[in-house]
Amino acid sequence: MNKSILLYKELLNLSSAPIKDYLKNVPTFENQLIFNELSEKCYEELYEKIKPEDIAPPLSDYFDKIDGLQEINKLAYSYYMRPRNKSIKGYDVQLGKKFEELFSDFLKSQKINVERADLKNRSLPDLMVLDKTRNISAYLELKYHNAPFMLSHKIIKRESYEGSITLDTKKLKKQIIEVEANIGDRPVYIVHWVDFHHLKGIFFNTLEQIKEYLEVDSVEFNRKQRGEYNLIHKDKYTEKFYPPLHEMGNFEELILNLKN
Repeated sequence: MNKSILLYKELLNLSSAPIKDYLKNVPTFENQLIFNELSEKCYEELYEKIKPEDIAPPLSDYFDKIDGLQEINKLAYSYYMRPRNKSIKGYDVQLGKKFEELFSDFLKSQKINVERADLKNRSLPDLMVLDKTRNISAYLELKYHNAPFMLSHKIIKRESYEGSITLDTKKLKKQIIEVEANIGDRPVYIVHWVDFHHLKGIFFNTLEQIKEYLEVDSVEFNRKQRGEYNLIHKDKYTEKFYPPLHEMGNFEELILNLKN
């Protein structure tokens, strides 16, 4: 079996029970924190078989190839397009820290020494990797993504499986300034824990990639605070950015990079 898939299954085996307990009073989609045969087929077809230079095919092209995809997509559309309560900022932060804690535990199980990096300066990445002499060898910023952008094909002309990994443009720009001022040339990885109804896995960007993307087009899309979407009125909107999925590294590559 694919090494990245095996690593992701190990991560879920370690973390899904405590996260599900943490989320026991929160509505979740039916296959959240689950990786099954459908998930494996989606990973292979929607990520592995598409090259960075390719245009990502419409999701509907895969309905006949992947058993169960059309059905789960209909359920996801109904679920994610319903109006939901506004995010509670404090709870979102706590949940993010829970994912960081469990991801750290997994890295330690892989013999990677990792500690929190942002205790003194919140603009720095979340985690730092230490070598055997406890020198910092790399930094990680972890993002958990579970709500696919179901209208991405209409609004930003990209498919939901590759156009839903969302980053905050202003936060990124601020973080890049802090990183360049404080941590020198150590590698920084933006790690995406992707848990959509179709695509699932761990993917990553380097900070150098993100800087290149922002120089080309820092705002692909602007989002209102209440979840409505528009492409205009930048002064009244929160800027969001969607790095291309198929230029991201996979879980196996991340682990090898951190061990080296």
